[in-house]
Amino acid sequence: MFARLREVRNIAELQPLKDIWEGPPAIIRSVMEQLQSTLPEYAWIGYATPDGLVRAGTKGMLEGASVAARPWFIEGLKSSTVQDVHDAKLLAQSLGPAPDGDPFRFVDVAVPVRAEDGTLLGVLGAHMSWSWAAEVRRLMLANLRPDQQTDIWILNSQGETLLGRGFGTTPFSEASIASIKRQRQLAFIDSGEDPALSSAVLTKGYQDYSGLGWMVIARRPLDVALAPARALALTIIMSGSILAILIGALAAFLALRLTRPLHVLAENLDLIGRDDTVTTVGWGHGSSDVVRLSSSVRSLLRRIGSAETEEQAAKREAAAMARRLEEKTRRFGEDLNALQILADRDPLTGLLNRRAFQVFASDAMSYFRRYKRQIAVLVIDIDFFKRVNDTFGHAAGDDVIKGVGTIVSSAVRGTDKAARFGGEEFVVLLRETNAEGAMIFAERVRQMISAAPMATDRSGPVHVTISVGLAMAQAQDRDVDDIIQRADRALYVAKSTGRNRVCSEDEILRDAA
Repeated sequence: MFARLREVRNIAELQPLKDIWEGPPAIIRSVMEQLQSTLPEYAWIGYATPDGLVRAGTKGMLEGASVAARPWFIEGLKSSTVQDVHDAKLLAQSLGPAPDGDPFRFVDVAVPVRAEDGTLLGVLGAHMSWSWAAEVRRLMLANLRPDQQTDIWILNSQGETLLGRGFGTTPFSEASIASIKRQRQLAFIDSGEDPALSSAVLTKGYQDYSGLGWMVIARRPLDVALAPARALALTIIMSGSILAILIGALAAFLALRLTRPLHVLAENLDLIGRDDTVTTVGWGHGSSDVVRLSSSVRSLLRRIGSAETEEQAAKREAAAMARRLEEKTRRFGEDLNALQILADRDPLTGLLNRRAFQVFASDAMSYFRRYKRQIAVLVIDIDFFKRVNDTFGHAAGDDVIKGVGTIVSSAVRGTDKAARFGGEEFVVLLRETNAEGAMIFAERVRQMISAAPMATDRSGPVHVTISVGLAMAQAQDRDVDDIIQRADRALYVAKSTGRNRVCSEDEILRDAA
């Protein structure tokens, strides 16, 4: 939910889009439909003026209608907001029933749209279909074994069912809901119509998203949940019964065979450890078994005396060996980690090398193909780098490469990756961004490098610029190398048209047209 709020807020606050909100509705609709195409969960996105009239909506829906009374619009006039799940109101007739036959239900996201001077221009609202939550629930339950018979419910902050057993029903008492809110995590036995072992977790917000107070409940029928414990208890009872019978039979046998000599031997043994003057037992009398037993006990006591000394020495040696092994293991782990870093990093800039970058890029491409989340690739090249080497020397050139790498590394997010592919060439992979966002990032890096002289050890500050080629991932791309190849062609255009600029593959296609 935080990610959805951030996406809608980014559209409302994006600097290049500041001028469209007062423009023709067709332009506003086009921007919103592009956002909807990347995130099919949005059933409707619309923009309403401060008086509550919808000025533009995806597919033209609700344009001209008033949403002044809708909670998402009222709260969106004040600040960014996320509204809880509800049935479709104005959109019910336009959308019809959901694929599962239930009414359409939405989670509303709304943010205020303001002009450069802070004047409120309107509210940008997005209705996210609640069906995505049902699909997530279905996928999670599909990964469980059928015999586990687990169900997952989602309740709102009042304890009403949003997903699971009857929308809007209240399956738990007020006391149970209060306990979940107080403890945040709670396991309990639900003794209703279908008794179950339930585990509840209270969700929370993230950063400036305060959350909706939803509660996630995982339930498993009580007889299924307790089956392993019952089987274990039965095993313990049966094993204990058999052991008791065996011990009773053995006791009866010993009582018949050993009788008095065994009691005497037991009394002598009882003195060991209680009387410091007694260290062994006397020779037994009676049956040959008792004699052999007393002989064995005497021999055992002698060995115990020797073994205690040896055991103490062995324990000391074992402890010393354990400490040495632990130290070697720790040093080995540190050495292994250091070798991994050396294998994955470019030694000059500390950025990823080509091999490590390919591993990350392959994962990003798999994510792109599966979830259709956009990724962009930038190819960055230092302008006239040969001139830097010829004028200031290769040591200064290395300092320039290191400085450019530091700026690029500081600009990327934690989810993005930057690598040095050799020489003065760098490659950056941006996840979860569109072409406009990638162009803004590339321009910012270009301006930072152009404005910041690179420090060198011997030649003082050296001013350099960069040229950047940009390409977005496409469905027909076989791997990340296809994207890099297009970005490299855009870099060539940036170089040939004056350098110190960013060129995207879209510009090449428009120029060709």
